[in-house]
Amino acid sequence: MDIQIDRRRSVWPQVARIIRERVEGGTYPAGEAIPSTVALATEFDVSTSTMRKALVSLIEDGTLWAEPGMGTYARDSEKPPTQSG
Repeated sequence: MDIQIDRRRSVWPQVARIIRERVEGGTYPAGEAIPSTVALATEFDVSTSTMRKALVSLIEDGTLWAEPGMGTYARDSEKPPTQSG
C-alpha cells in the first residue's frame, strides 16, 4: 500500500487518520494488537516520536488502547472504552 503523506502539513494527524481508517476498515481487527511503534514509523517513513504522537491521539479518542508492556490494540468501535482497555 502506498501511503500518501503531505509533508507540507502536520504529519501526525495524517498518520492518525490512516491508522483510524485501518481500524474502522478491519485491517487492524478489534482486540488485536497493531504493529509496534517502530514498525509503523518505518512503514509510514516518519520518526518514532511522530508515530507516538499519532498513537497517543488515537488512544485518547478511544480508537486504540494500550496495555503497558504488552502493546497497543484496536478497540471495538461498538464497545465503550473501559479502564483496562
